[in-house]
Amino acid sequence: MQMIETYLAQKWRETVRYTPQDEGMLIGLPYPYTVPCADGMFNAIYYWDTYFTNKGLLAAGEVQLAKDNCRNMLYLVGKFGYMPNGNLTIYLGRSQPPYLAMMVWDVYAATADGAFLAAAYPVLQKEYAFWERARMTESGLNRHFADNTAEECAKSYADLRTRVHSPFSDPVEGGRNLLAEAESGWDFTARFGGRCAHFNPVDLNSNLYRYEVLFAKAERELALSDGAAWEARALRRKQRIGALCYDRESKTYRDYDFTQQKRSSVYSAAMFWPYFMGVAESGEGLAPLLERLEAPYGVFTAERTEERYQWGYPNVWAPCLYAAVVGCENYGYSAAAARLAHKYIALIEKNYEETGKLWEKYNALDGNTQSANEYATPEMMGWTAGVYTCLKQIYGNTRAGG
Repeated sequence: MQMIETYLAQKWRETVRYTPQDEGMLIGLPYPYTVPCADGMFNAIYYWDTYFTNKGLLAAGEVQLAKDNCRNMLYLVGKFGYMPNGNLTIYLGRSQPPYLAMMVWDVYAATADGAFLAAAYPVLQKEYAFWERARMTESGLNRHFADNTAEECAKSYADLRTRVHSPFSDPVEGGRNLLAEAESGWDFTARFGGRCAHFNPVDLNSNLYRYEVLFAKAERELALSDGAAWEARALRRKQRIGALCYDRESKTYRDYDFTQQKRSSVYSAAMFWPYFMGVAESGEGLAPLLERLEAPYGVFTAERTEERYQWGYPNVWAPCLYAAVVGCENYGYSAAAARLAHKYIALIEKNYEETGKLWEKYNALDGNTQSANEYATPEMMGWTAGVYTCLKQIYGNTRAGG
């Protein structure tokens, strides 16, 4: 589809920013970087968005830009001790799902730049230490949280409580849990019932398992050690995820409520992450997940619940679709992976033909942009373009999307 390829090539360049000095709330960065939207909303580098953007940049041959995105994030980790939600001062109370180790490894795989990996590795360890120090729980698994002041938490509670469910009457506790949910990237969702800080999310802990696996590989690649210590950490986390998050009856992995010591009952696309990151022992849980979440145009972000959130039914988001595709491929469900990829490719191309644009999220049921929203759906490159470009390169032309 030549028109969309021309559009993407033009729009990639329009999302590039270079702001070496601080500008008001914007934190200066030493290298050019991509933002999700060419104009309007989301004009900062966003953490987990950029992982999926980079997938598309690498597929499109924009290796230097993908590398610069990583170098800017490494700079922010060096400056703050963690990667903020984005390079805005309003985001300094929280991070987002950790992907920087995977981003660095993707660039290393594309460039074989050993000096880049060697410089990045100690910074990645610093970020990992943040998650272990500031986001560890008594269960032995990690959580999302927010380090905002009590005043900031109360303000967030006041701003959000009319449109987001919170079980807390205390505005500080309620606000901190809602800001923790913002750190999860799933703002907002029925996954946590407004109690995000009380959960060990299955996607977060799958990502940190992947960090440990990659750290073992990095130590061998850089001739620092045999990687055995990191492999032991990864095994311990894998066993803990299995003990707490794995539900034997449904054969699926779920978010674990460590306060109430029970697993979430909500089916969500986050349950694909153990397959995406290689934690799962087998692929037997993929069939029930696909049965519950596969949609005419991809995968539902979560099953239908009483509360209607944008990280829920009937929406499909690029990162969730990508996780489902890669998870299926990783565990031998190649036909399902191709089917989901072709559905998403068809969805993007259908809406591009109708609107001349790419969008942040879509309706996975009807194949349009009439999605559940927390705000008006913006025109977006970011992870939508990244995932589309990557899947198009791998899976080629579309089939029927329904």
